[in-house]
Amino acid sequence: MSQSSRPGTARTIVIVAGALGGLAVSIYNYATPLTGVEGTFGAGLVILACVLLILGAFVIQFSPPGILRGIFRFLVGLGAVLTALAAYFLHEWWLIVAMAITLAGLAFDIAQSRTASSGAIA
Repeated sequence: MSQSSRPGTARTIVIVAGALGGLAVSIYNYATPLTGVEGTFGAGLVILACVLLILGAFVIQFSPPGILRGIFRFLVGLGAVLTALAAYFLHEWWLIVAMAITLAGLAFDIAQSRTASSGAIA
């Protein structure tokens, strides 16, 4: 078992941080009047997407290396890109920034896992 698959190694903390930021922005937009999206179904869907991104990050963190981790990496990446696209259409720029942080965290997770599995010394 490589070092990156241990639960104590925080590989996905940047993904969780980006998704939490997106969750905070989307809850603010959903609940605050005059944001243009208050109380809409789409804003509620973005809240659900951010919660699912957080849960996906935890699955990536605690799953063993293999096909399950790869599937969840793909789903988290797809969810972050589509949430950023929805934010673009709604002119929610801070939500785009949060999803960019999530994608950067996903890239960090993948890069760290590859470094650990190939045995490269930095």
